[in-house]
Amino acid sequence: MVYVASTQYEDAYRRVADSAGATAGASVLLFVSMDTDALCALRILTTLFKRDSIAHKIVPVSNYTEIASMNQTLVVPNLQIRSIVFLNCGAQIDIQDFVTLREDLVVMVIDSHRPFNLYNVFWHEQVQCLDDGDVEKNMVELSQAFKDIEFGDSSSDEDADDSDASADELSGSDDEDGAGIGRKRGSSEMLGDLARPDQHQQRRRRKRKTDMDPETFLREQQRKAERRELRAEHQRMIQAYYAQGSYHGQSCAISALMLAEQLGHPPSLDTVWWAIVGATSQHMLQHIDADGYSNVVRRMRDLVRRVCPAGATTGTRVDSGGVMSRTNNAADSALGSSTLAASSSQALLDSQLGLPGQSDELPIRENVDPFNPYLEMVPEEEDEGFLRARAGVSNNGEAGLLTSSKNVEQTVAISESAELKFMLLRHWSLSNAMRFSPYVATCLATWSSKGRARLDLLVAKLGLSQAEARAPY
Repeated sequence: MVYVASTQYEDAYRRVADSAGATAGASVLLFVSMDTDALCALRILTTLFKRDSIAHKIVPVSNYTEIASMNQTLVVPNLQIRSIVFLNCGAQIDIQDFVTLREDLVVMVIDSHRPFNLYNVFWHEQVQCLDDGDVEKNMVELSQAFKDIEFGDSSSDEDADDSDASADELSGSDDEDGAGIGRKRGSSEMLGDLARPDQHQQRRRRKRKTDMDPETFLREQQRKAERRELRAEHQRMIQAYYAQGSYHGQSCAISALMLAEQLGHPPSLDTVWWAIVGATSQHMLQHIDADGYSNVVRRMRDLVRRVCPAGATTGTRVDSGGVMSRTNNAADSALGSSTLAASSSQALLDSQLGLPGQSDELPIRENVDPFNPYLEMVPEEEDEGFLRARAGVSNNGEAGLLTSSKNVEQTVAISESAELKFMLLRHWSLSNAMRFSPYVATCLATWSSKGRARLDLLVAKLGLSQAEARAPY
């Protein structure tokens, strides 16, 4: 078993860390795909490397040709490289076709792309593929089929009985021909003998078949037929696995976060945020469906409660939308204060207008502004703005005033809120975000003039003017 179960990620990391301790330079090479999920996983993984003092080198790659080129440049001539980590790449290819696997080289693959290349999962002992449960739950029969095809003795299935029966004859005659005695299966000499059998061996096999008991002969033929049918069924199973098309599994960032937890590193606000961003990128790029993303959100809620300080999310708004967002508690407090001030101003206005249900009398306080009873008056000798204006300067330093400042510590937290799934909504206008969103574009056919007219009608039904819809966010 060369794949790593989801509960044993620590073993794969320990193997990389142990191999890194034998060298003084950068011993770990990271091939990182240039996408959001891989970059978030990289941030988490490099945090672990820094804590364990593991020197590493990061190489961004965009295709497998670059990996083959970097293998010739960085791996083959550099014997200090003891480990290679693939982030969001490498799972769908045979690693040994692109990387020179030395005896002291360890490869760890953290990739969300599926299907796996079965040689990485069941063949190479030096390649460790981090499994998200797909191999253990859904690929048990496929594992047996692959092992039967690759490790099964296919040549002996057809000729085992013949070779066993004629072993004594071959050892006692034709010594000058060297009929493959003691040769390893799969060697070039043995393959040559199988490809070009001599006439003596053919005659011996035909003679043995004619001397065989009819019932025994039928049983042997039936057994061989069943074996061939079983191998054909296994081949069809493997072909069906590769033919199911590309799909995505667990986010790389989520796998890296699970690795950090298994190593005993408590999750921080940054690592949890990177994992959320990596998983959300999968959802935004439609690599996973809404149900899969909902499962990720449910799993991350417990971590968010653990890493967020107590009371940090009391002022935030939590809606049922399944989108995590990073918020600032100080901004939320300011928002709450402005809301309170607005309600007080509204109450003051209602009382001045004499609306029913409002108090006609306001509390009398000393030293207040007659135009705004809720604003306390400041003496002129203490009003810094008045003193700056009288001195004709723009800052306190030029006016010779001493000021005291307070460093307000802002509490950063993660909250869950509903977000519209429109493309680049926060960086674009609402009209363009809706027009180029996959769902709206396919439903309204916004690439045509009629489709754009339908979109304008939809915006009008929402109660928005064209100017508002086309204004930047």
